[in-house]
Amino acid sequence: MSRFFSSNYEYDVASSSSEEDLLSSSEEDLLSSSSSESELDQESDDSFFNESESESEADVDSDDSDAKPYGPDWFKKSEFRKQGGGSNKFLKSSNYDSSDEESDDEDNKKVVKSAKEKLLDEMQDVYNKISQAENSDDWLTISNEFDLISRLLIRAQQQNWGTPNIFIKVVAQVEDAVNNTQQADLKNKAVARAYNTTKQRVKKVSRENEDSMAKFRNDPESFDKEPTADLDVSANGFTISSSQGNDLAVQEDFFTRLQTIIDSRGKKTVNQQSLISTLEELLTVAEKPYEFIMAYLTLIPSRFDASANLSYQPIDQWKSSFNDISKLLSILDQTIDTYQVNEFADPIDFIEDEPKEDSNGVKKILGSIFSFVERLDDEFMKSLLNIDPHSSDYLIRLRDEQSVYNLILRTQLYFEATLKDEHDLERALTRPFVKRLDHIYYKSENLIKIMETAAWNIIPAQYQSKFTSKDQLDSVNYVDNLIDGLSSILSKQNNIAVQKRAILYNIYYTALNKDFQTAKDMLLTSQVQTNINQFDSSLQILFNRVVVQLGLSAFKLCLIEECHQILNDLLSSSHLREILGQQSLHRISINSSNNASADERARQCLPYHQHINLDLIDVVFLTCSLLIEIPRMTAFYSGIKVKRIPYSPKSIRRSLEHYDKLSFQGPPETLRDYVLFAAKSMQKGSWRDSVKYLREIKSWALLPNMETVLNSLTERVQVESLKTYFFSYKRFYSSFSVAKLAELFDLPENKVVEVLQSVITELEIPAKVNDEKTIIVIEKGDEITKLEEAMVKLNKEYKIAKERLNPPSNRR
Repeated sequence: MSRFFSSNYEYDVASSSSEEDLLSSSEEDLLSSSSSESELDQESDDSFFNESESESEADVDSDDSDAKPYGPDWFKKSEFRKQGGGSNKFLKSSNYDSSDEESDDEDNKKVVKSAKEKLLDEMQDVYNKISQAENSDDWLTISNEFDLISRLLIRAQQQNWGTPNIFIKVVAQVEDAVNNTQQADLKNKAVARAYNTTKQRVKKVSRENEDSMAKFRNDPESFDKEPTADLDVSANGFTISSSQGNDLAVQEDFFTRLQTIIDSRGKKTVNQQSLISTLEELLTVAEKPYEFIMAYLTLIPSRFDASANLSYQPIDQWKSSFNDISKLLSILDQTIDTYQVNEFADPIDFIEDEPKEDSNGVKKILGSIFSFVERLDDEFMKSLLNIDPHSSDYLIRLRDEQSVYNLILRTQLYFEATLKDEHDLERALTRPFVKRLDHIYYKSENLIKIMETAAWNIIPAQYQSKFTSKDQLDSVNYVDNLIDGLSSILSKQNNIAVQKRAILYNIYYTALNKDFQTAKDMLLTSQVQTNINQFDSSLQILFNRVVVQLGLSAFKLCLIEECHQILNDLLSSSHLREILGQQSLHRISINSSNNASADERARQCLPYHQHINLDLIDVVFLTCSLLIEIPRMTAFYSGIKVKRIPYSPKSIRRSLEHYDKLSFQGPPETLRDYVLFAAKSMQKGSWRDSVKYLREIKSWALLPNMETVLNSLTERVQVESLKTYFFSYKRFYSSFSVAKLAELFDLPENKVVEVLQSVITELEIPAKVNDEKTIIVIEKGDEITKLEEAMVKLNKEYKIAKERLNPPSNRR
C-alpha cells in the first residue's frame, strides 16, 4: 500500500523501521503486480507489443490531461501520467525486476531499492557516523547510533534475515572505541554517562555474537566483500537457506531480541506498537516455559506503555492485556513446582541465564504479577469514567468487572501457594485484599455471593485459601465472614491508611446490608473520623460515603433523629457531589490545577455504578427535616420554648421561608416540591395529604425495603401531625377529646395519650390528662394570640433584613 493511502503517515528523516518496511514492501508489491499483468498480456496478445514504438508513444502523448484518471496511477498528477510515470511505462519494460527497477522521468533516473538494500544502507550510514563521532569523542552520538543499529538488527531478524556482517563491523568498531577511551578523560557528565551505557551494551552484544566477532577479528576483509544487491547468498551470513535453519537461528536469538526490546522501552523514538508486534512474534517461537514467562513479563507492561498518554487503554488493547495476564497465570499454574514469579526474588544479570534453583528445586523469577492486575483494573475504571454512564456501552463494559475480579482472586491464591515466608505473604496479600474489598463493599449481599461463586468456579482445584475458604461458599454467612475476615487482616497492617480503608469498607457493607446500630458502633469505636483530613482524597471520599450510607441505614429503620443528625453536617456543604466523589472526570479536569496528575483526578471520582443517588439523599434529609422541624416551628410560633436545632441551608424550614415569598405557587414538580407540599399539609393538620405527597416521590424505589419504610413513615407522619395540631390549637380550646383526636389522626387512643403526655412533660406545657385518660385539659396561661404570633414572625424578618443591610464588622 502506497504512502498516499496511509492516513496516519508522518514523514520524518529518521523514520521508524516499521514505516520503511511498509513503504518498500508496498512498492515491491505494486511493481510485481504490474509485471505479472504485463507478462499475462504478452502471452495472450503478442501483437500488442510488436507495434511500432512511435505508435505506442503517440498513444501515450495523446493522453488528455483533463480526462478522468484511471488505472493504478490515478492519484498521480497529470504531468506524471503524460510523461510515462504510470503503468504504461512498466508495460513497456522488457527487463523488469522487482528488486531493482529504473524509472525514467525525462533525463532523471531514480533507482528504487528493496527493503533489504535500504536496511544495509542504513547500517552502513550508522558505521560512517560512528567513525566520525569517534574522532571527536562524541559518545552521545555513538550511543544513539549504536541504539539505532540495534533496532535495525531487530528489523532484519523480524524478516528472518539473520545478522548482517555490517552489524558485526559496527560492534567491533564501538568495542575498539571503548577500549581506546579512558573514562577519566571525559569531563562532561552527560558524555561520561553515554560512554558507560555504550560500554555495557557493547560488552553484552559482543558476548552474544562471540563467534561472529572472532571471525571478524581473524579476517576483517571478508566482511567488506558482502554483496549489496543479491542478499540471498548463504555465504554472507545474512540468511539461512532452509526453514529449519531459520527456526534455529530465531530460537538462538530469542533472548538477544528480547533484551533489545527491554533496552528500548521508555525511549521517545521507539515505536511501541512495533515492540508489541515483535514480542508477539517472539511468543510464537518460544518453546521453554522460561521463555514464555520472560516474554509475557515484557509484553504486558509494553501494552500498558503504548496507551500511557491516552485517557484510558482502548478496549481491544485492554482485552489483549487481560488475555496475556491470564495466559501467564496459566503457565505459572502448570509450572508452579519449577518456576515461580514474585517480588521478593533476586535479580539476574542476564535474562538468558535462568535463576538458580532453591532447596525445593524452584527457580524464582523477579516480577510483580499483581502490578499487572492492578494496572488492568485501573484502566478498567478509567474507561468507565470516560464512557457515558447512561449508554448501553457502559453496561457492556461493566460486564468485564467479573473478569477483573477473577484475576484478583487468582493472584491472591497464587501468592498463598508460592510464598512460604509469613512476612512476605502478609505484605503480598495486602494489595489483593484491598482490591477485592474495593470491588464488593458497596454491593448487596446477593450480588457479592454471585461474584464470589463465579470467581471460584474458574480457580484450579489445586489452590486453596486459608483466609477465604471456598468450602464455606454455600454457607449463609459466607459474605459476612468474607468482608469481616479481609477487613480484620488489613486492619492489623502497619500502614495506617490501609487500616482505615479496611475499617471503612466493613462499616459501609454493614450499614448497607446489616444493622445500623452495629455499623454506628464500629465507626465510633474505630475513631476513624479523628484525623481523616490528614489522608488522601480517596480515603476522605470513602469516609463521606460511609457517613451517608450510615444515615440512609438509620432512615430505613425510621430512626429519624439519628438520620437527621448524621446527614445534617454533611449536607450543609454546597459541594456534595464533589465530597462524595460523584462529579464527572471532565469537570474535575477543568477545576483541577495544571499540576494535578491524571491519576489524582481519577481518584477524586468514582464510576457511575458506585454512586449513591443524590436525589435519594436529598429526599431522605428533607423528610427527616419535615418530621422534626414542622412541629418545633409550630411550637415556637405558639409561644412554647423549644430547643433550637442546627440550621441547614437544605432544611425544610429554609424551603418554607422561600416558598412563602413566592408570588406564584404552582403544583409540585420536583421532589423538593413534594416534600414542601407535605410540610404545608402537616401544618394544617391534614396528615393524609402529607402522606400522599410523600408517596408520590419516585426516589423511594431505590430503597430495598420501600414498602416497610413508607408504612413506618406514614405512622410517624400521623404522630408529628398530631403534635403540630396540638401546638397550633391549644390556645383556642380549653380541652381536647382523646377519642376525637384518635379518630382525626387514625391512631389508637392510648397512642394519642402517650404522645401528648410526652410533649407536655418535655416542653412543660400547662396541660394535663384526666384520670380516665379521655380528656386533655388545657390550663390557660400567658398564651400568645395570632396577632402576637404574626408580630414574632415580623420581628424575626426585620432582624434578618437589618443584618443583611448592616453586617457586623467582625464577620468575614
